[in-house]
Amino acid sequence: MTGLTVTVAGTNVSAPVDSSDRFTLRNVPPGNVELQFSAPGFAAALGLPDVRTTESIALTLSLNGSSSVVVESQRRSSGSEEQLEGRVEALPPAVPAGSLLVAGRTVLTTSSTTFLLRGSGTTFAALAVGQRVHVKGQASGASVTAALVDIQNTNEDIPVVINGTAQGVTGSAGSFELTVDGRLIRGDATTEFFGGSRFTDLANGRRVEVKGLQRNGFVFATRIHVNVEVPGPTPPETSASIEGPLTSKLGAAPSLTLVVAGTTVRTTGATEVQRRGDKQELSVLAIGMTLHVVGDRQPDGSLNARLIQIKDDAPGGAFEVSGSAGGVKGTCPSLTFGVNGYDVVTDATTTFALACAELKSGTKVTVKGIVQPGGAVKATNVARQ
Repeated sequence: MTGLTVTVAGTNVSAPVDSSDRFTLRNVPPGNVELQFSAPGFAAALGLPDVRTTESIALTLSLNGSSSVVVESQRRSSGSEEQLEGRVEALPPAVPAGSLLVAGRTVLTTSSTTFLLRGSGTTFAALAVGQRVHVKGQASGASVTAALVDIQNTNEDIPVVINGTAQGVTGSAGSFELTVDGRLIRGDATTEFFGGSRFTDLANGRRVEVKGLQRNGFVFATRIHVNVEVPGPTPPETSASIEGPLTSKLGAAPSLTLVVAGTTVRTTGATEVQRRGDKQELSVLAIGMTLHVVGDRQPDGSLNARLIQIKDDAPGGAFEVSGSAGGVKGTCPSLTFGVNGYDVVTDATTTFALACAELKSGTKVTVKGIVQPGGAVKATNVARQ
């Protein structure tokens, strides 16, 4: 993105994003900080809580649409103390026993390491590649010895987006690999090259955008765009975003016609739906939800949606979420558990499409229910995913 600048709100601390997609902010004041991102056609903000004077923070960010910044991973260090937040990128046997890779850092665990899953104790065995975790520990050279590993999200198949310069390109269209910003990427004949690019365009030094899935020690590329400079006119900027309540929903997935904040929004099979970073189906959209929509503005003022983020679910509204159950407690049929950060409760009125006794922590399920005033979900149906 040309001309992108990052500023600490309320200060003169600012830096441009360079040609390698990097920026550095120095002498950031302590406390709760807001980073402001600005460029022609783009404006977004990102909050960073509890910044300390002696702290160094490394962020990996991605930009969505014209007004959204997403934290892919975060590393905070102060002296020997270190905190990491990001996806589990590798587990044994890709790394030594008892260790994992998070945000590019090797995390070592010991018998003293505490493992948590939504506030309840668990073990190393609960970890899976692709989960989002928060790690606290002590830095030692290139690794971190963890005092705490908190599993924040059990959804393993969350898409990964990597932008950068291709290096170490080897192989053929049927089986190839490369590195981007130090991350190993592999692909095969099923990998789609989009935006007019082809496998033959893939070469060291070229800018690439990779969309894929985290695997043990590498990212499997499902789609790749290779930036090949071709002289020609610059197309008009049509990207736009809106946020507000969903007040109307017509049609059948994937071709829905929605009204969000008074704007007509149309969806297709390529529209991506996310709730707290987890991929969802279009069918989960329900009247009363607060949505953030990113897409292409049409001549009639409507929006063709590329991304829909569910920001909030209205109490009393229908709700659906898929993922791994965590922290299952209670006695059938009255259970409580979590799915992707949401608290779920069941009772005698809940229909179980699997035997209630089979529901254990780690079971992949799809939950349908009604949002309660406190934010929990009263399940009407629980099925195996």
